[in-house]
Amino acid sequence: MEQVSTSPKRKRGQNDAPITERLRREKAAMYYTVLQSLVPTLFPKATRSKVVDETIKYIRYLEGKLVFLKQQQMALPVQPILLTQQNNTSAVEVTVSGNVTFFGMSFASRPGVLSRVLRVFVNHLADVLMATIASDSGVTRITVTAHVLEAGARERIKTDLMAL
Repeated sequence: MEQVSTSPKRKRGQNDAPITERLRREKAAMYYTVLQSLVPTLFPKATRSKVVDETIKYIRYLEGKLVFLKQQQMALPVQPILLTQQNNTSAVEVTVSGNVTFFGMSFASRPGVLSRVLRVFVNHLADVLMATIASDSGVTRITVTAHVLEAGARERIKTDLMAL
């Protein structure tokens, strides 16, 4: 008579192989998809071998680019630069579309200006949807898109920003 195991552990081991293999294939497919999205020279229907080959080529290209950029950086002279402030005045431009308001600001560059600008919006209970900052030649330009429910709050925000 043949012995048959009824142990749940053995039964589970026999049935897990296809599931484990399927999960492995799904994981590999996900990794290939990610690689395909990261390498700019690949087409959507590229084979897996093409994905691997192009990824290797792209990594080698990026490594070469890194070496080139480091050489350029080493060739640049390091000298301190004195920045002078050319514009000490601030300007605020406000554009309104429904409850969404766009604020464009220009300030003399100084530490903490973005924090102070964003604090104004917090104080007036405005939801900041997006903020950008750019600084050049002693001038900092900040743009803020905010959701402002109260119409009077827009003017108060503008006044507070002008006072910064």
